Amino acid sequence: MENLNYLGDSVNAMTRVYMHGISKSFDVVKALSNVDLLLFPGEVHTIAGENGSGKSTLLRILGGVLQPDEGKIQIDGLIQEFPSVRSAMRLGVTMVSQELSLVPNLSIAENVFLGHNQTKTKFGIDWRDTEKRASQLLKRLNLDVDPKREVASLPLHEQQLIEIARALAFETRVLLLDEPTSSLAPNEVASLFTVVRQLRDQGVAVVLISHRMSEMLEISDRFTVLRDGKLIDSAVRSEVDENWLIDRMVLNRPAQSAHISGEDANRPVVLQVRGLTDRFGAFNEISFDLRKGEITGLAGLAGAGRTELVESLAGFRPREGGEVTLGSATVRTTTRQALNSGIALVPDDRRTKSTIHDMSVRENLLLSQHKHPLARRSKSQEAKVVKEWIDKLRIKSADIDTPIKNLSGGNQQKVVIARCLQTNPQVLLLDEPTRGIDLGAKAEIYELLRNLASEGLSILAVSSELIEIFEISDRILVMHAGSLTADMSRSQANEGLVVAAATGSGL
Repeated sequence: MENLNYLGDSVNAMTRVYMHGISKSFDVVKALSNVDLLLFPGEVHTIAGENGSGKSTLLRILGGVLQPDEGKIQIDGLIQEFPSVRSAMRLGVTMVSQELSLVPNLSIAENVFLGHNQTKTKFGIDWRDTEKRASQLLKRLNLDVDPKREVASLPLHEQQLIEIARALAFETRVLLLDEPTSSLAPNEVASLFTVVRQLRDQGVAVVLISHRMSEMLEISDRFTVLRDGKLIDSAVRSEVDENWLIDRMVLNRPAQSAHISGEDANRPVVLQVRGLTDRFGAFNEISFDLRKGEITGLAGLAGAGRTELVESLAGFRPREGGEVTLGSATVRTTTRQALNSGIALVPDDRRTKSTIHDMSVRENLLLSQHKHPLARRSKSQEAKVVKEWIDKLRIKSADIDTPIKNLSGGNQQKVVIARCLQTNPQVLLLDEPTRGIDLGAKAEIYELLRNLASEGLSILAVSSELIEIFEISDRILVMHAGSLTADMSRSQANEGLVVAAATGSGL
């Protein structure tokens, strides 16, 4: 399926970027192999492919984060080198990564203009002007926040918008967006796409990576597909549909298994939550049960309190009131007590909450077992355990001692899930379990969750994607503005009911 006619567009005066023969390896893993990419002004170009296909690596090379082992890059017909992010930005290439690079303790305005483009007076930086210009950029993204506010005080989805605002502050000619919508609500995605279209119409070449099929098809003018580090195909939007993308993206993907509902009111209750209230007001008076062997989906818009709820259940957030009971035992309010009680959490942000990037796959996977750092450990036994989990969850890694930062996002997520399962939990909490994960990996995780539920594990999964909620859930809970607004079985639920409960229109 290799497309030999990709360069048929020809490299001419209209070409903004030409990446030719790009190759990159990490140890023995070949991330990219002789990849070509053409970008034109005034287009949104999606690079599609499964995790590990080389998408992010290609963007990071163009953005100056990585240097290729082989290949050349032309900007407006001239060969350029990108030894650093700063050098790429000087040529008008800016990148927004799914892993945020903000400085948490600085203000929004400071982050937006950090290191560049600040108005100065003889007394130093003109902060009033800087904050005014930051507000103007934020309004373009429909974000109404005080530019003096610390970034650390913002929820994750708003921090993502600040990252995008910072990219817009440059004289951008090529904008690289790596999973920019992964933590955004639908209305925020619409606002972002409005800005993307404006930039496209102004002649900016926009490159997008997304794992949401509907977003790719909605916003893109052209598509390039990578698989296993190789160029597979390229086409304009009129030639592309969902089947075209899936056929080229996925190789030997697991068969989609039909969802078999596990809903059964006679199943024993494993976890009881009664009147749970967050100390900081993120949610109030939440009550529900989780039954044995049941997958419960937790839906709602960003900011509804879903993440805060599961973090409270796992002991990450202090409670103002309420009670959590697992079996006959009360679950206390620390992470260690929750874990010892049988509750494990896969957080929503793997970089800041789930993994230690400079540690190996082995070390990250075994973190939950290292309760006593000075205790004697058998390296051979550890290796055996890790390899069993790698095989079970189909984790792609050159070696168990490879730094986890060298793995694709989907494989990093699988390591985190394996670590949680090692604790033999009775309740598994997952917050956006497939964020930034490709179609094949999603299918594998769905299959894994169903198998775990069939073995008796109780699962509560937060997801912003309704398709995912309906795909995996036996029961669906919905939150709006910190309250639980719906609790329905899968057979009762439909998209209209869930959306109504999530937006508060059914109240």
